[in-house]
Parts: sequence; C-alpha cells; structure tokens
Amino acid sequence: MPINIEKKKRRYYPDDFNAQEWSPVEEALRELSAAEISSPEDLVRLIEKRSELSDILEETGAWKYIRMTQHADDATLAKAQADFYEQVTAPSHPYFFEVNKKICESNFFGALPAERFAHLGRLLRNDIEIYRKENIPLFVKENELVNRYGEMYSKLTVIFEGQEKTLSEMGLVQKDPERDRREAAWRLVSAKMLEVKDDFEKLFDELKALRIEIAKNAGFENYRDYMHKALGRFDYTPEDLFEFHQAIERVVIPVIKKIDEERREKLGVDSLRPWDMEVDLDGKVLRPFEDTDRLLGGTVNMLRRVDPDFADVLTALSDNGFLDLANRKGKAPGGYNYPLAESGASFIFMNAVGLPYDVDTLTHETGHGCHAFFRREERISEYKDAPKEVDELSSMSMELIASDYYGEFYTDLQDLKKARRDLFEGAISILPMVAAVDAFQHWIYLHPECTAVERGAEFSRIKDRFGSIVDWTGLEEEKSNGWLRVLHIFEVPFYYVEYAISQLGAFAIYKEYESDHEQAIANYKKFLKLGYSKPMPDVYAAAGIKFDFSKAYLEEMVDFIAKELD
Repeated sequence: MPINIEKKKRRYYPDDFNAQEWSPVEEALRELSAAEISSPEDLVRLIEKRSELSDILEETGAWKYIRMTQHADDATLAKAQADFYEQVTAPSHPYFFEVNKKICESNFFGALPAERFAHLGRLLRNDIEIYRKENIPLFVKENELVNRYGEMYSKLTVIFEGQEKTLSEMGLVQKDPERDRREAAWRLVSAKMLEVKDDFEKLFDELKALRIEIAKNAGFENYRDYMHKALGRFDYTPEDLFEFHQAIERVVIPVIKKIDEERREKLGVDSLRPWDMEVDLDGKVLRPFEDTDRLLGGTVNMLRRVDPDFADVLTALSDNGFLDLANRKGKAPGGYNYPLAESGASFIFMNAVGLPYDVDTLTHETGHGCHAFFRREERISEYKDAPKEVDELSSMSMELIASDYYGEFYTDLQDLKKARRDLFEGAISILPMVAAVDAFQHWIYLHPECTAVERGAEFSRIKDRFGSIVDWTGLEEEKSNGWLRVLHIFEVPFYYVEYAISQLGAFAIYKEYESDHEQAIANYKKFLKLGYSKPMPDVYAAAGIKFDFSKAYLEEMVDFIAKELD
C-alpha cells in the first residue's frame, strides 16, 4: 500500500488558510453559521466543510501538544499550546455548537441516507445536550492544569549510584537480579514521589473542583455521570462497569494470584514485595534492542510479517520524522499516538529504555497509527474521532498479533517464549489494574468532598480489592499514593476502563488470528476502515468479534489466554 503522508488536498479551504490565529478561523466559522441549506446536497456540503475546518484546527493543535510533550520542561512550548487552546480552540466551540444544531435541526437531515448519517445525528445531539457556554473558560483552565502535570512529572529525577536518572530509566533496575538493588531503586523513586506528593495533590484538587463545576453547569449531579455522557458511552451504563469490576475481581484475580505464587516460589522468598514484580525469574534480563534504530527496524520487520500495509505505515511515519521513541530528561511521561486529523497520519511518542515492554509499546502505538491511516479518507470528523473502546482495540490487537513474530528480536527460543509469556501475563494483569483505577475515579467523583487523606485510604482499599499476594507491610504511605503516577487520572479522566474492554476484544481477535490468519486480518482491516462511522457494537462486529464485557465473556477469554500461557 503506497503511503503518502502529506496532507490531503483540501476541498473547501485554501492551502494557505491560517489556523494559527483567531481572526481567519472566526471568519470561516461565521460563514459556516450563515450557510444556506436549500437541499440535502447543501447539508452534506456543510457537514463536510465543517469537518474539514475541524480537522485543520485539530491538526494545528496536535502539533502544539506534541512539541510541548517532547520538551515538557520548556515553558514556552506549554504556553504556546495553552495560548492556542485559549485563543483559538475554545472560542471556536460556540460556533461549532451552533453549526451542529443547524445540521441536526435541518429539515433535510431526515432525508439523508440513514446508513451513512444516522450515527452522526446521535453523536451531534449528544454533544449539543451537554454543551454549556459557561464551561468554555473552565475548559481553558483545565487545559492549563493538565499541562502542568506533565511539566511537573518530566522534571523528576533521582541520583542513583552517582548518576542522575529519570523515573522511566529507574524502571530498568527493577529487572536486576540483585534484590537489594531493586529495593533501593524502588524506595528511591517512591521517596521522590512522596517528596512532591503535596504538589500533585494540590494540582488534583484544583482539577477536581473545576470538573465538578463543569458537571453542575451541564445539569449533572456529579462529574462521573457527566463524563459518561461526554464520552458517548451509549452502549453501557456506570452500573455495567461496577459489574465488570466485580467480574474481574472474581475471574481474573485468582489467575493473577496463581501466577504470583509461582513467582514467589521461583524467587525463593517468603513474601513478594513491590520490587519483586518485574525481575526476570530466570535471572536473565531481556534486552531486545540497544538503540531505537534497532527497535524501529525490528518492529517494521515484525509488522511486515503480519501484513505489509502495517509495516508501510510505520516506515512512513519514520521517514517523515513522526516518531520520538527514546526516553530522555525533560520529556513528558508515558507514550501515545496522536492522530493528525487532516493528513490522516499520526505521531508516535514514547519513552523507550531498551526493555521488551518498549517493543510492545511501539506495536501498540503503530496499531493506532494504522487506524488513523485506514480512515484518512473519511470526510466526517466525528467518524475519524473514534471512542477509546474502538481506538484501543486497534492497538491492543496489534500487540498480540505481532508477538507471533518476536523472533525478529529474540534469536534464542527460550528468550522468545519468555517474552511472549510476559506479554500475555501482562495482558491479563492489566485487567485488575484497570478495574482499580476506574473504581477509584468513580469513588472520587461520587465523593466530591473527599480529602487527600481519605483519597489515599480509598486507593489502598481498592488496591487490596484488586491486588494479589504482594506484601506492602511498612509501605502503607507509598501504597496509598500510587495513583499519583497514573497520568490518566490527571489528564484524561475516566479514560481507562476502555483498556480492559478493548483487551477482551483483542483476545478475541487474536483467537481468530490463531485460527485463520488471512480472515482475521481481513476483518481487522475492515474494522480499521470503519473508524466510528457505525455504532460501537457494529464496529466490533466488523472485526469479527462481539462488543461484550460480561462475566461469561470474560471467563471465555481469560480461559483462552490461560491455555496460551500453558
């Protein structure tokens, strides 16, 4: 598949349209608001023109966010991102609201083909219902506070064995066979987090207060319910998520306890401590690559064996400088794939330090990148902006499928088996972690008056509920503050449970792949091309699987993965 990463030719706006400043953007928005609709064709033209302008603004803002996270310690880049959001993105919201109302209220909307436009109407009406003009300045303030989290975290370093290390680099030490060294590193990082704890707690309290006000302005009793609607969760309720938490507790935790008990026995320790959870049980630390060139090359080769189109996507991103893979001081934490709405490309950002996890992260983010490329010809912006239950399905499936070709990184058969076992154990282990973070966020926003102390106590309780056999004796404070390192809680509230929902879907896709490679990839590509042009159950069906996170389905998928592990 030939990959052209350049921006597609615009249909409605000139190539030199200036989206960096408010004046030309406002003029374009006024024209949309004043557009006459005399026929179904006029309405479709308005929908597409509005989408093109939205894509232009999205991509302009995307690059400001990307540069800010690449250099999170540079206040000028954070200011540029914040200024664009405040001076262009936020002021555009009232105009887009009016245009969306105009579209939905048009007498011609009902005449448009339902197969193509019914889902759009559902999405637009949902956004219209929760829109409140008084929330716009609150979103601006929220954006500023969210940026502060990455800035604060990026500056955290420790001195370990005479060298300054980022917290990501310190993760390498948790692989060390020497238990005393692992413990020393773990305690050093934990001490650093306790040192800055109050600053992060204060930041979160500011975010929480803003979010509660946003929800009240929109007529909701609590922020949890507001976000459920804002995220467009049409196909399940908050109560369904509580049942999902309970199912994970009953189905997955016993499997995790069995895995951890085997770990304890192989390590020969009386009890597992937090610094015992990453070390390789055979004492051999897998180092699949020495530098990011090797990481990139090996991943491209893996993907080519899955399907050449997927390898071409990653190669195109690399050729155009749309990758930032290595960890370094001053870089924001975590990893992401940021879609570039206008071009259909995307930017992959991560913090590679040479571990197997980095290989999985790059295949994961490339799954997102393929999703962006395959839906790049879509002319309706809402259909390109898939919800996370859909988006994460593309990435998590790619991780599992690509692992069949780990031989690109591991020439020794035992190393290969070990890497694949670690991946599948991690895929199961993520489920209780996700349930814990999701349950914690539900609790926070259903108990809006909670103090920092109460917050920590609740996180410890939830961690015990979804925990295994790890012994936290004497580390109670460190345990209660573990949530401070979960950037989603600060930056993208309630975006987390989607990882568990999507993981079940990824298990199902991988199961089909093991049965019939060709058909599974054909279904996967069909799913990628759909974007979010259909309701979520239909999108999952295109991938050849069910949208389901019931206890019965969870049992079926966990049983399949357990057999793969055996």
